[in-house]
Amino acid sequence: MAESLKDKIVHAVTAATGSNATVVIDEVDGDRYAGYVLWPGFANSSPSERQDRIWERLDAELSKVERTRISFIIADTAEEYESIRQASHDGA
Repeated sequence: MAESLKDKIVHAVTAATGSNATVVIDEVDGDRYAGYVLWPGFANSSPSERQDRIWERLDAELSKVERTRISFIIADTAEEYESIRQASHDGA
């Protein structure tokens, strides 16, 4: 059975960060994908360095057409993600 695009994205992001990363990718709008990766290794990286790390691996593993089906991937540490989630919840 052929590997799904979602599986390929998860594999590439995990390869870029490591097995201790939390990678969540969901299908959105029927044929596109979005999600987040939480990894302690992002702690000393700028947002652009984080995205470069992820997209370099995605570029290596996916075709151009497959890459266009990714809407976004958030790259944070678990602590950053929780702070944002909590701030969003408190402001609601």
